[in-house]
Order: sequence, then structure tokens, then C-alpha cells
Amino acid sequence: MKKNILILTCCILLPFLSTRASGQDSVEAKLQSLSIDFFKHIASSEYSDASMLFHYPREYTSEKRSEQILDVSKLLNIFTDEFGLPSSFKVIETPSPCYNVTVCGGDVQYWQEHPSYTQIPLEVVFSKEKDGYVIILFSNILNRWEIRAVAYGLPAQRPGAKERVVEIITKMLKTLQPEIQKPPKKEKYPIVLASNK
Repeated sequence: MKKNILILTCCILLPFLSTRASGQDSVEAKLQSLSIDFFKHIASSEYSDASMLFHYPREYTSEKRSEQILDVSKLLNIFTDEFGLPSSFKVIETPSPCYNVTVCGGDVQYWQEHPSYTQIPLEVVFSKEKDGYVIILFSNILNRWEIRAVAYGLPAQRPGAKERVVEIITKMLKTLQPEIQKPPKKEKYPIVLASNK
């Protein structure tokens, strides 16, 4: 079944943006706050709370929205299990070429209709995978800033990076696969013979 999801120590993220036009101060403060909240939840293994910071299409039913929040939560848990917690955050202009995995709410078609976004690329050190990147994308839909997507990546020049990321993607896809229902076992009932005597 196709899913509509594409495929962290509290931060020292406060000084991550340089001073810009005063009109952007509130936007930068909001993006900074979302980033800090995200990493706090991840560091505390509060994946459900972290997934609530993501944007989900407004037209989703409450059931569909709950399903996506659960799926995003599961994928964020895999990020931590596989990459470890990020630390040593450093904002960079553009990350070097890397292999990455991404999690977001919505689907490709939905995001094609909402192409505008702002991103914060971070160079980090993962507790399990060492040097890498976290890229947080934000969207402002219906006048509200929310996380659009989060990508964890490994430098392309690192030996085995591609294979490691493919392995993580495979785990993510398996996690989102619905469990195959086994047919019920045929119960053997004792045969009772009745007679008219």
C-alpha cells in the first residue's frame, strides 16, 4: 500500500541566523523556535511531539492526519536509532554533496502545489554515524510556519555512505508497510455424531 509520506541534545542553535531586515526578525525567531522544539523532542525521544510540528494537508480527515503523524513519529524514531542524536550544530550556507533520507507529511503532489519553502542546513555530529547533516525545511501555508520536512544525511565522500543511507531507507519503508494479515487458522472441531435412538 502506497503511503503519502516521502521518503538530537538540546541545541546551540540560537545564533544560527545573521541579522537581516527587521521585517524578518519575527520569521527568524519562529523558525528558530520550531528548530529548537524539534531537537528538544528528539533528544527526549518524544517523537510524537516532534511529529506534531510538521505540516499536514488541511484537507486530511482527522483519521488520515493521525495516521500520518504516527508514521512521521515512527520515521523520526528510526532516524535516532540509525544516525544517533546530533550535536555540534553549525549552520552552513549549503551542505556539501550528501546522501540523505527525508521525512515529511503530505505527498509529492501536495508539495508540488506548495513549492515555496525556507531551509536551515546544519552540519552536525551524529552520536552513531559521526559527521553529517540535518536540513530542516519550513513552509508557511495559511499564514502559519511549520516544519515541511527534515532530512538527515551523510557526506557523499564518506566511504559506504550511499550503502548506509540505502539501508536506512529500506528500514523506513519496511516500517511503513502494513502488516500482512495471516489467514486465520482452521480450527479443528471435534466431530459429534448424533443419532435418534
